[in-house]
Amino acid sequence: MQFIKHFSEINEKDLPHVGGKGLNLGKLARAGFRVPKGFCVTTDAYRLSVQNLSEQNADTVKDLVLTPELITEIQAAHEKLQTATVAVRSSATAEDLAEASFAGQQDTFLNVASDELLDTLKACWASLWSERAIAYRETQGIRDDGLAMAVVIQEMCEADVSGVLFTVSPFSTDAAIVESNWGLGESVVSGAITPDSFLMSRETNEILEKNIAIKREMVTAAGVNEVLSEKQDVPSLTEAQLKGLMQIGMRVEGFYGQPMDIEWALSDEQFVLLQARHITAPSSPTSEVDKDSIEKLRQKEIQGLETLGEADGTVWCHYNLAEVLPVPLPMTWAIIKNFMSGAGGLGQAYRGLGFHPSENVNSNGILDLICGRVYVNLNREAELYFDGFPFAHDFNALKQNPQQAMYAQAKTDITRSNALFWFKLPLHIIRMSRAEIRLRKCRSDFDQQLKENIFPVFQAAVEAERELSYADLSDAESVAKFRAWRAKTLDDFAPQALTATLLAGFSLQRLEAALQKCLDETAAKTLASRLISGVSGNLTVETNEKLRQVATGDFALTDFLKDYGHRAVGEFELAQPRWREDTTYLKQVIVSLQQGTSEADGQQHFARQAEQRASAEQELTELLRDKASLRKQVESELDFTRRYMPFRETAKFYLMLGYEQIRRALLELDDRYELDGGIFYLVPDELEQLIAGDDFSDTIATRRAERELMFQIELPDVIFSDSLAQIGAPVSAEAAETYTGVGVSAGIAQGEARVLLAPSEVRPSDRDYILVCPSTDPAWTPLFFHAAGLVMERGGILSHGAVVAREYGVPAVANIPNATRLIADRQILQIDGNQGIVSICSEDS
Repeated sequence: MQFIKHFSEINEKDLPHVGGKGLNLGKLARAGFRVPKGFCVTTDAYRLSVQNLSEQNADTVKDLVLTPELITEIQAAHEKLQTATVAVRSSATAEDLAEASFAGQQDTFLNVASDELLDTLKACWASLWSERAIAYRETQGIRDDGLAMAVVIQEMCEADVSGVLFTVSPFSTDAAIVESNWGLGESVVSGAITPDSFLMSRETNEILEKNIAIKREMVTAAGVNEVLSEKQDVPSLTEAQLKGLMQIGMRVEGFYGQPMDIEWALSDEQFVLLQARHITAPSSPTSEVDKDSIEKLRQKEIQGLETLGEADGTVWCHYNLAEVLPVPLPMTWAIIKNFMSGAGGLGQAYRGLGFHPSENVNSNGILDLICGRVYVNLNREAELYFDGFPFAHDFNALKQNPQQAMYAQAKTDITRSNALFWFKLPLHIIRMSRAEIRLRKCRSDFDQQLKENIFPVFQAAVEAERELSYADLSDAESVAKFRAWRAKTLDDFAPQALTATLLAGFSLQRLEAALQKCLDETAAKTLASRLISGVSGNLTVETNEKLRQVATGDFALTDFLKDYGHRAVGEFELAQPRWREDTTYLKQVIVSLQQGTSEADGQQHFARQAEQRASAEQELTELLRDKASLRKQVESELDFTRRYMPFRETAKFYLMLGYEQIRRALLELDDRYELDGGIFYLVPDELEQLIAGDDFSDTIATRRAERELMFQIELPDVIFSDSLAQIGAPVSAEAAETYTGVGVSAGIAQGEARVLLAPSEVRPSDRDYILVCPSTDPAWTPLFFHAAGLVMERGGILSHGAVVAREYGVPAVANIPNATRLIADRQILQIDGNQGIVSICSEDS
């Protein structure tokens, strides 16, 4: 148990221990805002103190006898503040959160002397059980079970003026409201007097309207006092002070990413923040908060894309990496954009197989960030192979059917050729021949190199690194660690891991091409999918099986975290906590797996896939009975596909080992500079400036705010350079009885739809459902245990969801745009993973 948390020690994980007020004060202090010094007496202290009470009520809590240990820690923390008097405020565990504002429901005590502190603490605890607080909880539907209170203890602020700032007015989304009075803010917050009121422009910080009240009373440390007559009708804030307060308020809003209710004080001509909470009154949708700013951002994005568009048309598609990293923060984007370029790890992998990416790809990569979201530039993607060769996508054909842009294959288009191409044609032929030879040579034994050398060596290096304490490093050494592990992971290791996934893709393409010599395209793809179902060696599936063993008590969670704790929900985003940092999601999954999951369930999945694969092999034997030459080709490509397909997932397992070390270095810097996650809003080149003393608080706040505004701009999954004006227009999504996508795991299934945007939304009791989601990453895999089928908005035959669905024998259909909007939760669906069809079933079918 930890009884005391100073503001500088508080982070997001501490909410259950310090309550909403304590968390927000800690976040503000760590983010660099001026906050009076203080600490929290945590909920652990409350629970320890009341654990022997037969009933909790105001009287029994006031009469508590505190333990000597708790008394000692409180007194030591108080002495550290070096102040004669303090303010004591409640911080209930549901307080000051977006769902409900408990402002004023528990008591606040001002000007508390040191000899009064312990009794005041108990009085504050007791206010949790006042009639007013109990009635409020009943109105809000908040249960008393497990309720606890943390208490904030802060130095008293000798305020000249105090008040509140609502960064968005409930009456106008273009304005903010400031209310103020002389002295301490309790007179304004409690509503005891009529304060001065100012309506402020959010854009210019100018005063739009003002109402100066007659302020006869003010609250000071000595109590309620009369305001001097000459100050009663004078504005309590000057125009310059109001502008300064608005600037601070906008920074706070940007930091939190939403409108805020801020309590503040003006002391010695400097503003300090006493509290900040989300505005909980009904308001307009966030997209209405600042239409002008959103429109300016939209136009800026369109102008940027216009400079990237090519004469023959450019297509951007929200797929590929977007399936696992849809909305990267600046730090992650800077790293990944470089990696996914010809000069980065992606280019290294392609050159290693004999390809020659263009200078355009080397410089700009294949990804663009559009309104904060990752898109593949299909034009540049086609230049990954042979610089100067006219590989291209048919712009007009894709414009007619945008859905085909998902995992579209570039084809030779001679109309895109020029004189230089014909002059270099012999060179292109030589390069293609060499690439074919290198590819064949590489895939003959590269899987063994990975298993026996590359993976073990990298894992050993990571395990040795884990033993090092980054807390002992200097700032410069921490930055050096970040750069070193970025290079080791993404420049040295990742190209080798990516090579295996490329070999899987190339082998599958060749297998399908061989089968198309005796089958149509759809039948060939379906048969190939069935033939590669249940391929062993997939570490994501192994992770899932180990988690099932944790649920059944056959494997300890601590041991699971040792081996698999480097994974995470949304793990390609560096800002996402790894499982070993936060086990909340894992524990939720474990509860679900404990409800009726046994080893027999897992065996049933694997038996189903084995049966499907055996059936496909029998069909293949019949199909190729009289085709000896083709049979030899198909068997060879099938062998290579089965050997390399598991690396689509296994490579991520090892990649995330290094990714975790990159995150460790960033977290160390984030903690030292009290950025509260703000490090991930910086980019690598800014780290040296950070440790040199540059203040990035405004930069971080601005980027947070702009990111939130960007997400109000709607985008289609496929964007065409001749239709950029459609960016921001509502995405049409018309419901239908049948939707056609791409079958990525064979079979037919029927069940209730569970429409989820995050894996944590699943209910432990859900069984035999059709999972409908945007796309999946390894964190979704445990849901496959109880799923009858899978529908994804994005994904192809090689996507994570497709690979794992085949492992479990779960029919799956991908590339159903807007599926999470069009399909309602609990609708009965039938999915056909062979044909790629999703059907809505009637109630009586």
